[in-house]
Amino acid sequence: MTTQPTLTSRSFYAAFVSEFLEADDDQIIGKLSRHHVALHEAAEGEQIRAWERELKILRTAFQVVGEKCATWSILLEVSLHRLGKRLDAVVLSPGVVSVVEFKVGASRYDSAAWLQTESYAHALRDFHQASQTRVIVPILCAEKGPDRPIRVRTFEGIADLIETNARTLAVGLDAAAQLGHGSNEVQNWREFDESPYRPTPTIIDAARAIYAGHQIAEIGRGDASDEALQRTASALKAAVRDAESRREKTVCFVTGAPGAGKTLLGLDLALTRTHGAAPAVLLSGNRPLVHVLTEALATDSAARTQMSKEKARQQADAAIQNLLGYLKQYTTGEVPPEHVIVFDEAQRAWDAQVGEKLLGRPQSEPEIFLDILNRLPWACLVCLVGPGQEINRGEGGLALWGAALAKAVARGQPWRVLAAPQALRGGPAVAGPGLLPTEGIASFPVHEEPRFHLTNSLRAFRNERQVQWVAKLLEGNLQGARNVAAEMAVPPALLSRDLSETKAWLRQYRRGGRSTGLLASSGAVRLVADGVPPAPRSNELDAIGHWFLKPFTDYRSAGALETPLSEFGCQGLEVDYVGLCWGGDLLWGETGWMARRMRAPRWQKVADAEHQRFRVNSYRVLLTRARAGTVIYVPQGADEDPTRNPSDLDSVADALMRAGCQPLTGIPTPLRVEE
Repeated sequence: MTTQPTLTSRSFYAAFVSEFLEADDDQIIGKLSRHHVALHEAAEGEQIRAWERELKILRTAFQVVGEKCATWSILLEVSLHRLGKRLDAVVLSPGVVSVVEFKVGASRYDSAAWLQTESYAHALRDFHQASQTRVIVPILCAEKGPDRPIRVRTFEGIADLIETNARTLAVGLDAAAQLGHGSNEVQNWREFDESPYRPTPTIIDAARAIYAGHQIAEIGRGDASDEALQRTASALKAAVRDAESRREKTVCFVTGAPGAGKTLLGLDLALTRTHGAAPAVLLSGNRPLVHVLTEALATDSAARTQMSKEKARQQADAAIQNLLGYLKQYTTGEVPPEHVIVFDEAQRAWDAQVGEKLLGRPQSEPEIFLDILNRLPWACLVCLVGPGQEINRGEGGLALWGAALAKAVARGQPWRVLAAPQALRGGPAVAGPGLLPTEGIASFPVHEEPRFHLTNSLRAFRNERQVQWVAKLLEGNLQGARNVAAEMAVPPALLSRDLSETKAWLRQYRRGGRSTGLLASSGAVRLVADGVPPAPRSNELDAIGHWFLKPFTDYRSAGALETPLSEFGCQGLEVDYVGLCWGGDLLWGETGWMARRMRAPRWQKVADAEHQRFRVNSYRVLLTRARAGTVIYVPQGADEDPTRNPSDLDSVADALMRAGCQPLTGIPTPLRVEE
């Protein structure tokens, strides 16, 4: 007899189909209930009745399919995410994984259930190791739904969803099994059950999960990258506890590549209460990021707790705040209530000149910050530092923090510094100088903490070397970028010269709840002539919130592919599949990338080195927003329009191809019909 899953297994019940057909229903339901009780409260009568119907439907379906399914495997209540979401049933036939979602008693195929089932199939494809070599077939079984034609169609190894009812489930399972094409693979449920599942949540999903009470360990990937993230999270919480117990003032500098999980660590500190009774807050100068996250948290919290949306938004606003608003409130001498403060993108802190302009104080942002926190009996300031994201004038980098700490300590303010080695000495990891002066001697107490550096990108789960490719590309090292691309499992980006083709490619990937969207540089003002409208400004927060949070059926959403976002609207956030519209503000020339600005009616070359860096960094932001794939649209230009010179744009396309992009040579039929 095959050993059944334990309480630590992913599934509640698993067996070969032959064993399932011989087992007693009460015995199976008993096992389902025991697992349910181990994770939740006792199974309600409604849940038990649903299991009874599902078992009967499955038994009937397998009996209709016949002897060939005896060697198949079945798994019930399969934990897909670590947050309580489970697949009703998984049926393994040779070379095929059929994901069955039951809607007991349902008489129609609900769109929400359709999306739910498709999203399960795509999650298996993206994150479950044993599923990635098999065809995945999502099946929605509405018990009393109408009969629907059953055609098995696949795209990228995932079939189009099959609609079945209790009577036609057998036909759906049999049709799905045909995709194995005669495979002799033994479908042992244990291999599937024990195979690693490594989900990579979006920052919005992660924020929702943490706000709902889950820990980083519950929402992470479970691999080496995730373990490193958890080690950093533990080290940060230990630093907070030490600061509180010793009544000290501590500042921590955490470094990492874009998408490495820095903001996730900040959210973990700000949204959980693991540091005594002291409140915490995440501060960001990125207003769109603050708005999108707080709106997502408020909407989710209101739905979970039944509180009013207004009250839920007030609570979310207390945990994630706009940085400038915080500074304006406390520069008057008031003592802030939060002892734990997370400063997101701290390398973008502004200098004294900007401080004079914004707050009427000739001090840099780090100086003002340290002065405010010095009023507290103890404090832990966590600075999250990334490279190459500076896109505004006056952003001074880590050197500003080093100078501010030196002044504070000289005035008798006892700040203790814990920092990643990369933050101390500077370099590519922080795109510039570090905290220490050039001679490398600190005038303030410094402790190196290697756990405060994150090396792996979690955002680009299909191309973990995407950030390295982007760095080489924007350095102008096309051969170096091509070498990185050659080591990737899939191309770093596809290239299209046709906007309709680009949008068609993106529409293919909207299945299963995946997000798609267009991005364009704020300086690419002539894209409007190619059918790409201007992006919302960074202060148009509602428009940006709708772009990220609305479904693709809403014309305001990213997935509607009507409006792009600029680097100012998308920085810190992400999309599964991106269509980057390349403009005339960054061209490839004989000496590398050349930045331009529009001075109507013509382009003007940017001579200022700082502004050149901002323009390159704008494209760095845009090129690192995709989690799963990017297509770059480079317009053809127009001979009669000097602002859209075809040869200028051809040079961009040629440089991208030389850097390892692959052409998008026409959209294939989205779904291949299997006869």
